[in-house]
Amino acid sequence: MTDINNLTAVAIERAKYLQEFAVFRDMDTIVFSGKPAPYSIRHNMGELAEITVPAMSQDEAESRVDAWLQGQRV
Repeated sequence: MTDINNLTAVAIERAKYLQEFAVFRDMDTIVFSGKPAPYSIRHNMGELAEITVPAMSQDEAESRVDAWLQGQRV
């Protein structure tokens, strides 16, 4: 039971400090497969796509987007 309580406490603490970060990637790296994208994506012609990601830091947001894009290529 302690493990569940600890996991819950960590999840709540993390949710308190979660922020949205903008990650910019080339639109050609994003594959739209008909499934909903897990993040909000905005794009204007001639510019990089802006992907809004909930995370604790910019580095974590960048890592999440990289993992998502890598998963699209599999």
